[in-house]
Amino acid sequence: EDRNQIIIEAGLGLGEAIVSGQITPDSYVVEKQPRRIIDKNISEQTRGIYRKPKDGGNEWHSISKEKGEQQKLTDEQILELSELIIKIENHYGSPQDIEWARENNRFYILQSRPITTLNKK
Repeated sequence: EDRNQIIIEAGLGLGEAIVSGQITPDSYVVEKQPRRIIDKNISEQTRGIYRKPKDGGNEWHSISKEKGEQQKLTDEQILELSELIIKIENHYGSPQDIEWARENNRFYILQSRPITTLNKK
């Protein structure tokens, strides 16, 4: 309910694993003003959904314990994504639920829609 905060969830692999509840993502809370990370909850991830390179389907892959225990986004990446989120919210004039992906050191915005469950200002 705090419009000065952004909540970012991140996991390894495709987002379908998060949406379906099959994995618990990392959760990061960023304060918009001043811009800073105020909370991080790192979840161990043992598997993820990945694209099959040849036939285009999806399949589960195991994730090493070492990689699965690590923070999924660095602090720098969290702040970079926060900047993109704020630009999108400013463009639409309201808080947004944004689906994103990261590949080859680049963020991609997949979808953005208004958050309709927040109390009015």
